[in-house]
Amino acid sequence: MGRSRGLVNLICEYNDALSDPQRVKMMKIMGSSPASSVTVSKFAEILGISQPSATKHLKILHTTDLITRKREGTCVYYSLNLETIDQYHQLLETAFVKGFTPCPYGFKCEDCPEKDTCA
Repeated sequence: MGRSRGLVNLICEYNDALSDPQRVKMMKIMGSSPASSVTVSKFAEILGISQPSATKHLKILHTTDLITRKREGTCVYYSLNLETIDQYHQLLETAFVKGFTPCPYGFKCEDCPEKDTCA
């Protein structure tokens, strides 16, 4: 995901990417398929949506680095980016722990020395 954007912003980016039922279903399809084995046409077929719609959803997931894509000839195969998914999982756990911890900086996030790791 590049430069540090803070815990809250990263969680929001991942949550936004997963806020659509079709995208969550796509993640499930990739999670239950062999790595790099699902194409746009396969998603469209399974979900009963158009290929352009499937492409749009996959672009959103790819932009947040939740999935990877691999081109082989004319086909593009999609799979889960397990490293990013693990990071998302860890961020959620941290957010729940910190969510029940008093803020020593009075919720002035812009002045907080822990803003990149706080929720």
